[in-house]
Amino acid sequence: MRALARKTEEERLIDLEEKIRKMQLEKQRLANQVRQKERKERTRRLIQVGGLIEKHFEIEGEEETIKLIASFKEVVAKNKEKILEMNIDQARKILRI
Repeated sequence: MRALARKTEEERLIDLEEKIRKMQLEKQRLANQVRQKERKERTRRLIQVGGLIEKHFEIEGEEETIKLIASFKEVVAKNKEKILEMNIDQARKILRI
C-alpha cells in the first residue's frame, strides 16, 4: 500500500535532486547549441568578409592580406564612424555588388 501513501521527505528530496540534474543537463545542452550556432554564424561572416576583401582588392594569399590590412588599419580607425555612415546602396555601387 506504499503507492497510495505520501512520499517521505527523503523520497521527495531524491526526486527533486533528479529533476535538478535533468534540468542542468538540458541547460548545458541548450548552451552548447547556442555556442555552436554562434560559431557557425561567425565562421560564415569571416568567410564572407574574407571573400569580399580578396575579390575587391585582388588579393592572393595571406601575406598580401596582412600587408593590406596593416596599411588600412590606421585610416579605418580614424574614419570608421564616417565610413559607416555611408549608405549601403552607395557602398554596393562603388563595389559593383
